Amino acid sequence: MGRRPKRRRTVAQKDAASSITIKPHVDSKGYASYLVQGWKEDGKWRRKQFKDRADAERFAALKRVEQENEGRAQSMVLSALTQEQHEEALRAFDRLGDIYSMTDAVEFFLKHHRSPDYEIRFNEAVQNYIEEKKLDGLRPRTIHGIGWTLDLFGRHTDNPFVHEVSKRQVESFLKGLRARNGRDPAAKRSWEIHRVALNGFFKWCTEPDVAMHRPYTFNNPVDGIRKFTARQVREEQSDVPVTSSPEKVERIFKVLSKWRGGVMVRYYALLYFAGLRPGELEAMADQEGKLINLKTKTIVVPAKVSKTRYERKVTIPENLVEWLKWTKGMPILPKGFDRMAKMVRKHFELAHDEARHSYISYHVALHRSIGDAALQAGNSEAIVRMHYLNLHPVEEGESFFKVLPAFGS
Repeated sequence: MGRRPKRRRTVAQKDAASSITIKPHVDSKGYASYLVQGWKEDGKWRRKQFKDRADAERFAALKRVEQENEGRAQSMVLSALTQEQHEEALRAFDRLGDIYSMTDAVEFFLKHHRSPDYEIRFNEAVQNYIEEKKLDGLRPRTIHGIGWTLDLFGRHTDNPFVHEVSKRQVESFLKGLRARNGRDPAAKRSWEIHRVALNGFFKWCTEPDVAMHRPYTFNNPVDGIRKFTARQVREEQSDVPVTSSPEKVERIFKVLSKWRGGVMVRYYALLYFAGLRPGELEAMADQEGKLINLKTKTIVVPAKVSKTRYERKVTIPENLVEWLKWTKGMPILPKGFDRMAKMVRKHFELAHDEARHSYISYHVALHRSIGDAALQAGNSEAIVRMHYLNLHPVEEGESFFKVLPAFGS
């Protein structure tokens, strides 16, 4: 009996892209089939038999794709994707892993990076926004504050397209704010002022307006940014308002009376001795002749410039009458006002609203009337009672309202 010939195993050629091969096979009963072989499972070589050549070809193609993609499980799916698109999708799935779905990734991208029909740089959008706020009748001081915040942010982000601004950039800007000493983080109040200004701007940018080609973006990057409550802001602030002693007030006006011909005296006299808010006074400056009446000793604060949006009348004390006479003909806001006001605040180390706090506290000390002080200052009686009652004795109140222009004239 002769020896059976040694079976010869069919393998792929050395230069083939895959080890998968298809081998025609005829069994002992004469049935023809096709063997697909050349892959391993669990460390063992495997093969599979098919009656039809086309089925074998499809299976072999699937196995070859599995090998090319490092063993990743595949399924045969009819798709309109090109080969390049298919490969790009596979790479995207690889990078996403099991954390995010492809749909999640696409939705996030479209929300944060999708370009609107009209692209606009941040600074140009800010100009449009400020112009619209002026038309809305917003107070000049409020507009100035909003513009200041947006200018800082534009410089921080190097004037990007509006739709490219991200939440991370907003957080970076807010966390980078510093106190006056330049080292400590800014107060919660400062954080909220800037956050609210940015939120208002980006919310406006998302609103449709055909005339202005809006929306400029589909996403408000301020959404989800940390907010501080009014209580948190109050708790951080000092419970006792900062006021100027009568001696400091006298020194301030003695210096201002001699500095640059007294150009800043009229402005600070109205702050200290009428308790006007800086924003109110600056908005009233061009209507001084109508609003300040020395005959009736009354200053009218119109509703449109008043912080409370209600008109109020402030009684002019005798010493303020003298200061207004001494500065007759001088403008409330002289040329170069912003620069000079900054110099005065720095030189005398004046805190925010120190002049107004001084007026209210000394008014209460002198007249012992919470209700009248509230009417004069445009505050509620509860605020006056909580913050200004018994800060100074009556003698200091008398000294404060006796500061007169007896020098430098």
